[in-house]
Amino acid sequence: MAFKKLREIRDRFEKLWINGGFIFGYENEINEKHDNDYPLLVVLPPTSELPATEGTSKEDYTFECLIVKPYYQNQTGSLDIVFSLLEQEALSWLQRVLDSYPNRDVILSPESIAVEREKELYNDKLIQVRLTFTLNAFSHNFSFVDESFITALTPRVWLRSDMGVKTSYSGGNEVVSRWIDQSGFGNHFEQTTLTKMPSYEYKMSDNSYPFINFDGTDDFMECVDSSINFDDKGLLQDHTIFLVTRDKSEQSSFILSLNAGLANIPQMFIEARFAGSYMIPRANYVDDDFDAVQNDVNKSLFSVSDVFAFHFNNKTSTVYSNGLMLNSVTNSQFDDFGAYGVGNKMTIGSDNGGAARFFKGDIQEIIIFNSSLSEENIVKISDYLQHKYDIA
Repeated sequence: MAFKKLREIRDRFEKLWINGGFIFGYENEINEKHDNDYPLLVVLPPTSELPATEGTSKEDYTFECLIVKPYYQNQTGSLDIVFSLLEQEALSWLQRVLDSYPNRDVILSPESIAVEREKELYNDKLIQVRLTFTLNAFSHNFSFVDESFITALTPRVWLRSDMGVKTSYSGGNEVVSRWIDQSGFGNHFEQTTLTKMPSYEYKMSDNSYPFINFDGTDDFMECVDSSINFDDKGLLQDHTIFLVTRDKSEQSSFILSLNAGLANIPQMFIEARFAGSYMIPRANYVDDDFDAVQNDVNKSLFSVSDVFAFHFNNKTSTVYSNGLMLNSVTNSQFDDFGAYGVGNKMTIGSDNGGAARFFKGDIQEIIIFNSSLSEENIVKISDYLQHKYDIA
């Protein structure tokens, strides 16, 4: 029975590690074939002696986990930040594991966690976080990352610059090949052409979190699936989108788009619109009869990070900035079509397929709900994001 329990824990470990490769084995398997998917999680078999039977035993299982990724040597001053991000990914994974037990039958207290940082390891000069913790199979009292209120609202897309960012190295820059969706629905965004990948930056002037930087020339990313619902509906007409972003351009561009410019199919796109000497956000909704709900708001996003919420419900577009409603626009002629379909994949940083209107600026977080959130929940999520990213 004990070994059955161990196999169940091991399977849960692997399932809930979504950000890269997984090995249940030993250190000598790291980089053995130089084809690992980073960040790589290596879980060493537990060091404790397993009980002969489950029964009412309180036997502890002590695990040692290694979280490994490449580090690009010219990233001056960013090593501590990269280590901190790895630690956060490790602890968030552990929280997901514990929360996955509906009866809370696994215990882990914060005092049981030990974290070590190591660098220039193995053949490819990798960096590594060594996480040691003890589990017991019958109760639970661990709480380290409290984002459960967002998870409970079931986002369909959750992209975070501080977690799940897969990178390569090109032209002296770390660039983003895949942005892993933290919602659990697998709606990752990717770019397979090296020269069109946005860059990954570890420091910005107004907060200490990393960000995805789009160059305004040809950078963009697309959802790996045409639908975010595992069906042919895609984004629902009633939805709520959160963006933590800032613009650095002097031209109108698309931050997020779906079916933009396609004929006879509903469209949704969020613009950074150049107006005079500043940028303003604009939410555009166009139905298949070309009725439009266009929402311009009086809020500059040029060179300043803000938390924007774009809410569409009952033919009405409402835009919030840092939890405050800026503007609301209704068009009674707008169709009740239900969903936007899958004419094209959802795109970040440009229109469909990266043809034009490239965004020049930074994005730190995107959360998409296929539901009309209440104003109370919009304010609550905005407050969380403002606090996280130190936005007044």
